[in-house]
Amino acid sequence: MTRLLSALAAAAGAWCLVHGSALVTQGVGLNRQTPGKPIGTIATRGDLIVFTLDDGVLGKANLFDLAKHTLRFTPERGGYRVENAAFAWDGDFGAEVPPRTAVSLRNFSFPFSGSQWNALAVETTGAIGFGGGVTIGRFDQLQNAATALVDKTPSICVFMKPRMSGPKFVKELADRVVITWTLTEPAGGIQDFTWKPTVNRFQAVLSKDGTIQMSYDEVAAKDAIVGVYQAAGAGPDPAAVAAVDLSDAKKADGPFTTVYESFHYLTLPNHRDLTCTVLSALGDKFDFLAYYADFRVDNQEAGTPSNGPLGGGPTGGAVTGIGAEQKNLASYCTQGRFQWQYIQPVYVGSNQMQEYPPAGHSDTSTRNIGSYLQQLGRRTPDGRIPAYDYALSQIGHEMGHRWSAFVSARVNGETIPLGPTHWARGLQAPAPFPFQRPTEASAMGGGVWQDNLDGTFTQLDDDYYVPATGFSYLDLYLMGLVTPSEVPDFFMLRNLEAAGRDANGRPIFKADRTKITIQDVIAVHGPRQPDVDHAQKQFNTGMVVMVEHGKTPSRELIERTTGIRAAWIDYFAAVTGHRASMTATVK
Repeated sequence: MTRLLSALAAAAGAWCLVHGSALVTQGVGLNRQTPGKPIGTIATRGDLIVFTLDDGVLGKANLFDLAKHTLRFTPERGGYRVENAAFAWDGDFGAEVPPRTAVSLRNFSFPFSGSQWNALAVETTGAIGFGGGVTIGRFDQLQNAATALVDKTPSICVFMKPRMSGPKFVKELADRVVITWTLTEPAGGIQDFTWKPTVNRFQAVLSKDGTIQMSYDEVAAKDAIVGVYQAAGAGPDPAAVAAVDLSDAKKADGPFTTVYESFHYLTLPNHRDLTCTVLSALGDKFDFLAYYADFRVDNQEAGTPSNGPLGGGPTGGAVTGIGAEQKNLASYCTQGRFQWQYIQPVYVGSNQMQEYPPAGHSDTSTRNIGSYLQQLGRRTPDGRIPAYDYALSQIGHEMGHRWSAFVSARVNGETIPLGPTHWARGLQAPAPFPFQRPTEASAMGGGVWQDNLDGTFTQLDDDYYVPATGFSYLDLYLMGLVTPSEVPDFFMLRNLEAAGRDANGRPIFKADRTKITIQDVIAVHGPRQPDVDHAQKQFNTGMVVMVEHGKTPSRELIERTTGIRAAWIDYFAAVTGHRASMTATVK
């Protein structure tokens, strides 16, 4: 998913995100990419590629090991001594803190980072900020984010983990304040690792004398940032910053101005190394590569961004007129065929690698497959949704970025971006070959809009890609599968303003409507070449199962990747109206 061409150079190397997925941008800065290199060995198992990593190539995981532990940080000369003390827990949590509400101290001011504080930002992420919030980037690896927090907003990271939700409680006494979190990791979604809420209950006690105590009662999550971060110069020695093993901390350790530990999974691989490992071993015979693994990487989301050199398939020629240019073939070890891929492996235990949700699962969020089970089940003989629906949402969406959504349209002299990154929410983008529902918006975004002819528009399908959906006419044109004359005129809604719901609960918006034709797109980018008579129609995806050094793929990894492979082949044929086909073979 990249930004439009006008923004690509500025955004090079950034990750653009919407839809719960992302992509490393293509831009001129990436012409200087370091070429990929093999980082493992390759074998085949039927139609699957078995990728065994070299020893230690993704570092080592450091998983949370402080459940039923208490950490005590004792102030000394502007820094802290830290020790792993006897477990202590206050079962009286006090009052719940309303969302987005600062905690005010009435009985005392808490000394921290060279100042006295009577207001605390208690975050749902499990952090306490002083003078501001504490945030990290959506795709930041925790092992890197922990270091990046040094000398930023003064903070106490009790169990800092993004995407958590749940209540926080505060109880203030004369000499201390007790803050307790009882949170769950995200559950039920395509980017989640669990179908059901998890229990993560931890507590901080901030004492009037500056002592900090962190206790962990029950913690299901295995990755987070834990530590105390003071501003630069707050302690006697600004260099007294330490990353330590907190489970082995002793009272003699310190004093430290800042002290922390990052609990994390394996390091994310370099995506060009993944490509080069496969292509160097098996040859340049794949248009796409999808990776699945028995291990987790240091990412808070179960899905993966995508990227690629936009190769030209078996002919190797560049595709033009789609708003994105072929680049960096050599850095991906391709002679010109390879086009697009996942940039990190999807974990076998994640939601999106399950064939079906667990029995009895339900969900009220329309972003989650659980809310569609009954509706979709009515369309099948066995009453079940299509197998691997979440996996198809991910692979269809990410591989769709080989062609979409980078284009603009020129209307009455104005150049209108139709994205960027994904089709804009207000873009009329119905799928002519829907995958499983009568009315579907493109897997690449946009929506299906009903013009009520009174200045309002009813949203019949939204811009999210769950459940798995088809591609729009515009996508199919950019893929080289339909002629310009087959693309109906469409429109863009701008200045969207909520205006209630219809009798069926569908949202209604006021908006400004701009008519767009495919010729308006061609006016900006030129015609799509090769055209529909010469464009590639047959594609091949390498389905890769990855394991750590010295291990073999689990039965679940083989079975689930095999299931996704079969579903992907059928899905691609269906949503392209059988104008294109997908294979997934190593031959």
